[in-house]
Amino acid sequence: MNAVVLLGPPGAGKGTVSEVLVGKGYTHVSTGDLLREQIRLETTLGLEAKQRMDQGKFVPDDVVVGMIRDLLQSSDANANFLFDGFPRTLVQAEKLDELIEALSGTLEEVVLLQCPDEVIVERLSGRRTCSKCGMVYHIKYNPAVQEGKCDIEGCELMQRPDDNSETIKKRLDVYKEQTAPLITYYEAKGLIHPIDAAKSIAEVRLAVLARIG
Repeated sequence: MNAVVLLGPPGAGKGTVSEVLVGKGYTHVSTGDLLREQIRLETTLGLEAKQRMDQGKFVPDDVVVGMIRDLLQSSDANANFLFDGFPRTLVQAEKLDELIEALSGTLEEVVLLQCPDEVIVERLSGRRTCSKCGMVYHIKYNPAVQEGKCDIEGCELMQRPDDNSETIKKRLDVYKEQTAPLITYYEAKGLIHPIDAAKSIAEVRLAVLARIG
């Protein structure tokens, strides 16, 4: 079992990088998707996570690690994983090392997407989403043909609550607080590979493929 960890602030383009590596045979592991699935299935982990989330609290490390443990232990020994959104804390990083070692796997690389705050704020605050079909637009980089209307459904485009400037800045502060220790942790292991995520999607994809593909 081999793994790549993807680190980067919201809006840095983790989805773009994920698409490239999935095309190279990596299984994309998003903790958000795993949580939603556990909640849907009403597992013990899912019920505990839902209770915490309903109270506006963070899901504890042991719950998140438990989901990852279940996934890895039930997967093929030769699988390649791309972790997106995990680890999020130093405790989670240490637990991931333990899991990978127990399965005789290897953490190959930690891809760090670096992007200035002002670029991220512009990217995220400009996003607009169709509430009906889920199509995502950007007022500058990918505008709808008719301003404020979905090209497919014709309905009003919405800005997600967490895509307003003030909320984005708070999310960036949380990222810096949680992620700075992870960067130092993985740098000490010689695993960090920084990518300039302020560049175009094509350039970021090429940079990732040059390193991992």
